[in-house]
Amino acid sequence: MKPNSDWFGSLAHLKQFSLLSMLLLLVFQIAAAPGDVVERISRKDLKPAKDGMPGEEELSKEVVVAQDVKLVAIIEVSAKGNGSLRIANLNLKVFDDHNDGVYYENEMLNIDFCDIDGDGKRELVISGIVCFTDEKGDKVLRREAVVFIYALQPNRTFKQVYRNTDFRLD
Repeated sequence: MKPNSDWFGSLAHLKQFSLLSMLLLLVFQIAAAPGDVVERISRKDLKPAKDGMPGEEELSKEVVVAQDVKLVAIIEVSAKGNGSLRIANLNLKVFDDHNDGVYYENEMLNIDFCDIDGDGKRELVISGIVCFTDEKGDKVLRREAVVFIYALQPNRTFKQVYRNTDFRLD
């Protein structure tokens, strides 16, 4: 019995069809979930403080963290280069370019709001590189990648659910 040569062609066609189907499914999932985007607060979002001293910076931004839940995120940076993010119950040191033994690469840690577990609520994810220096601050002794994840709770507060380091932001 002679194998049908069209059978091998059909198999190749089926593989192409499967790949195309998977790509279309992915596109439709992305299009169907426009609210599932990452919202980032970055260094460039900070502006000079209106009533502050030279070098002070600030940001106040409303962030949608869940359906019908908006919280105000406030970042204030001192003229010495230290700054904190305040949102809900958190007050986290996310800005540090003042070399006092520890500083953040690029001055500020990444601040992202994204739904990483698919529950419809955005987690607060803070990540970046922390540089540990010698006593004089001239030499970086160690660089550490850090990640902190805070989950929104029913009472509109955040709870830390993950961190990969002993370093603390509070």
